[in-house]
Amino acid sequence: MLRTILTAVGIVELLSPEALIDAAERIALDDPDDCELKPWVVPGARIEGLAFLILMWRSDASYSAFKKFLGLVGILALAFPRAYVDYGAELAYTDAAECEWKPWVYPGTRLVGLLYVGIALDELRKGRASGNS
Repeated sequence: MLRTILTAVGIVELLSPEALIDAAERIALDDPDDCELKPWVVPGARIEGLAFLILMWRSDASYSAFKKFLGLVGILALAFPRAYVDYGAELAYTDAAECEWKPWVYPGTRLVGLLYVGIALDELRKGRASGNS
């Protein structure tokens, strides 16, 4: 199921990154019009979507590595949600200081981080279980 969800996100990110970014901004920002994306963000999202799809479907080993990588990202989001969001905003927006996040964004980032860590731990557990057989 995770692979299906991530595939859908990857396809949308590859084919229509503007729609995905607009939706995310409407959900997370108090006023999305206050923030201007840097010019590289839309092409970068396309590349990210393509990379997700390649990693998920190239082989079971690459999909496993992808899930473990999510765990590393998740540790940062779980431990440092404010820094994680603020750093991402600095990378993505020309005027990141003008971006006002809705109150749930930092706790939500922590929750997503916990989910990513859980995915990675499950993958590590599966790897150990199959290695012990």
